[in-house]
Amino acid sequence: MRSKLAPFALVVVAAVGIGLTGCSTGTDTGGTTKTTTITFGNWRTEDAKLWENDVIPAFEKTHPGIKVVYRATDTNDYNAAIQSQVDSGTGPDVIMCRPFDVNRAWIDKGYFDDLKSLKSISNFTPTALAAWQGSNGDPYCVPIASVLAGFYYNKAIFKELGLTPPTTMAEFTALLQKIKDNGKYTPLALGSADGWQLAYNVLDSIGPNYWGGEDGRLGLIDGTKKLTDPQFVASIQAVSDLKPFLPKGYQSLKYEDMMQLFTLGKAAILPDGSWDVTAATATGLDVGAFAPPVVNAGDQRYLQEMPDQGVGLNSKSKNKAASKVFLDWLGTTDFQQVYVNKVPGFFSMGTTPVTYDNKLAQDFADLKKGAKLTPRLALDRLSAGKPPLDDDTWAVLQTVFNDGVTPAAASAKLQKDLDSWYKPTK
Repeated sequence: MRSKLAPFALVVVAAVGIGLTGCSTGTDTGGTTKTTTITFGNWRTEDAKLWENDVIPAFEKTHPGIKVVYRATDTNDYNAAIQSQVDSGTGPDVIMCRPFDVNRAWIDKGYFDDLKSLKSISNFTPTALAAWQGSNGDPYCVPIASVLAGFYYNKAIFKELGLTPPTTMAEFTALLQKIKDNGKYTPLALGSADGWQLAYNVLDSIGPNYWGGEDGRLGLIDGTKKLTDPQFVASIQAVSDLKPFLPKGYQSLKYEDMMQLFTLGKAAILPDGSWDVTAATATGLDVGAFAPPVVNAGDQRYLQEMPDQGVGLNSKSKNKAASKVFLDWLGTTDFQQVYVNKVPGFFSMGTTPVTYDNKLAQDFADLKKGAKLTPRLALDRLSAGKPPLDDDTWAVLQTVFNDGVTPAAASAKLQKDLDSWYKPTK
């Protein structure tokens, strides 16, 4: 379940089908131009038309000697399918990379060639590349897109109640209380039936403003920080403090229910990821986005930017030269500008700014201004063993919401479980 970066509805493409086209050979088209066909293995079937109608034709127009075939596998089957295909030598030429621990394991198994000589790698910061680095620090995947986390809000409700987006946690609490006192709307469309939602879109959203973003995350990795430190306990306390503002029966409220509550205009605020930009506005609501509030006025603001998609080179590909040309193009602003506007709520990770046609997507992108970016807390190294901190956090947060477990006790359990297998990098 740690691969759940955003809710996907995918269609399975048989692994055998991918394997048959994985390592294709060049063909002669029209007797003049030799064309090399490469396959792109990934989990995003919902993007098939985008790639086949917009992205791939744009690439092939300027690279007539290369044909790209888009192939996808259901996200729940993807990891096992890719491993089987690469191990058997039938994998796709270029492979969409999982971030952090899963991908590092694949790199260690020799599934990818490093891309340190690829020209477009210089278009990304070390932070953007970190999710797909090997143990040696070399880049193995070209970053394609990230997702952000924050709070959607119903502008009509805010106008009706005379509210403005909060910038501090005290202002946030006061705003939620004002909505609750009015009695007309649920302050926060949030439930605890899905533990991943509590972790990714609540704790990993407001938490970095408590633990200092990368300072806290990297501190857990190198052992200089503990989940029992005051800043981590305080972050779970802040999450727990939201309970009075949740709808009745929130314990059984699932992610889809939360979105429905918000889009039907019954809740004022929804904590969620940017990937739901389209879903949040599907009923015609005028929706805005605000950043996770800081603890105190004047504090440095942190924002979750989660690396979602990268693409790497299959070490067993028979078409490496053509594959590198395609990978190099994926690292350009030309590709990024097309992709982010066809998939609103996914964001370029390149250093050159791009513009977003979707107003709400642009609002989300603007939350980056003045913020220090940080990925989700538990996915880098801390979830490579058992119990993985990521899954453990989902379950422990549910006990805080559903069973009355205190933040201090929750933090203690998480640290104890992590200590049972994890050895800091220092």
